[in-house]
Amino acid sequence: MKKKERDAIYNQAISQWGVTAQIDQMIEEMAELTVAFNKYKRLKVCKETDEEKRKKVYNNLLMELGDVSMCLEQMMLVFPKNKIKKIQENQFKRLCELLKKES
Repeated sequence: MKKKERDAIYNQAISQWGVTAQIDQMIEEMAELTVAFNKYKRLKVCKETDEEKRKKVYNNLLMELGDVSMCLEQMMLVFPKNKIKKIQENQFKRLCELLKKES
């Protein structure tokens, strides 16, 4: 699906359920992603876990990443995208500088 079509659907969701509800959804999805990452880390440490459980935890992590990604796309329509992009660029530059210092 093209970005324009996705944005139209996101805008419909924002209009239908409201900004506050979509922010609440974002918070919920981020919390679920945190739990999914913690489970994934624990399985990486625990060698006794069976392969089926590992796959289930991994697939859940991917699903939660997808959910958070969709919510972030909506938030980029709610909040000033140009300001967010500028901050993101500055943070990326800081990351590059940090990597240069440590190498």
